[in-house]
Amino acid sequence: MMGTAQRAEWVNQVLIGIGGKFEMTPPYSDYVNMMKYDPSTHNTSIFNTIKTQSVQDILISGDYAYVAAQDSIVKYDINTYQRVAAIADSGIACLGLFNDKLLVSKQYPIVRFFMEVLDAGSLALLDRIQFISGECGDITCTKDSVFVAVNGGYMGSEGKLAVITPNGWDVVREINLGTGAVGIFDLYNYGGNIFSINRTPYGGTTGSISCYNVYSHSQNTYPFTHALSNGLGFIDSLLYLKVDEGIGVFNMNSKQLVDTALVSDPGSSGHVFITTGSVDYVNDQLYVNVSNQVSWGICVVFNTAGDSLTSFNTGINPDAIALDYRVPAGTNDNPSATSSVSMYPNPTSDFLRIQYFGQGTVKECSVMDLTGRKVYSAEGNGMDVSVINCSDFPSGLYFLTLKTDKETLTRKFIKK
Repeated sequence: MMGTAQRAEWVNQVLIGIGGKFEMTPPYSDYVNMMKYDPSTHNTSIFNTIKTQSVQDILISGDYAYVAAQDSIVKYDINTYQRVAAIADSGIACLGLFNDKLLVSKQYPIVRFFMEVLDAGSLALLDRIQFISGECGDITCTKDSVFVAVNGGYMGSEGKLAVITPNGWDVVREINLGTGAVGIFDLYNYGGNIFSINRTPYGGTTGSISCYNVYSHSQNTYPFTHALSNGLGFIDSLLYLKVDEGIGVFNMNSKQLVDTALVSDPGSSGHVFITTGSVDYVNDQLYVNVSNQVSWGICVVFNTAGDSLTSFNTGINPDAIALDYRVPAGTNDNPSATSSVSMYPNPTSDFLRIQYFGQGTVKECSVMDLTGRKVYSAEGNGMDVSVINCSDFPSGLYFLTLKTDKETLTRKFIKK
């Protein structure tokens, strides 16, 4: 049997979109630079320039990266760093993937058709989605639905989730989360729930996180006396996000903001800000971009205790970041926009509830310990939800593997 060290995912590289200084009028001299960082050697290099001035999103899937840069979408082969395709577009907010479709949410200056569907290979326009009520933010997918954050833009007064069926790309409904969810933007799919970070409006001092259960259709919004903004992602049940200009932690099981200053404010009073960040769930690390937005930028790598591990120079306005996870040949352990596995609770002391979101049919579910010994195995029988009794497992770290007819996904969990 293959040992866990051979099976484990690793972070091959980190991609950062650097916006540069924003110039109001031509002639322009500073453009978007695409940077790669190698975590093993700590080397950085610029591999391409996009002649625009900001980056909205970077999405990595397999050997390709999609970059939304103000008025363009560019697709790169991230092995050769060559452009594969590029198109002009406008009002881009976020990118998502559903099978071979690239989904693009829209914001100002767009006033209708707040979502587009592109061919993920060629970037050709396939569809424009009607009947979304306002400007949009993040995108997340379940097995048969696409959820989009609808914030209504600068003048928005409530938060909504648009639910779209990929069979025809129609809006099934909009879920109104109410005025408490104003500023809805970042979305995270965890444990059968869609969590939204509702970004605090400019000048505000309070924020909220909403939770919508895709099975019971129940919804709750949890207010906090802290300003909330960019999400970095989650590791197990802990969601890392920007809180009061630093980095905080929200527990998606307890629905509590369990740390409001894991990483301190780098100096917002002196115009030094955290611009973007991302989590490394393999190594339990946080990549946090910091810039004064006019002359310099750095990326600081923290562990999940908030200790600084290393840093490297980026450039002015590191606007977007994404991690390139790799797996051994023959497996697909990289969580994508279309396939994911949720585990609840994690850590667990007895029962672990497993839920698969993807296009495949589950054929086998197994658990290995750190020595590579298989301690649990069961036929999937096509079920997307199952429960594993872990009460007899010794305490420690384990690896759950789901095999489907389309892919193999591996996730780690802890038995208390």
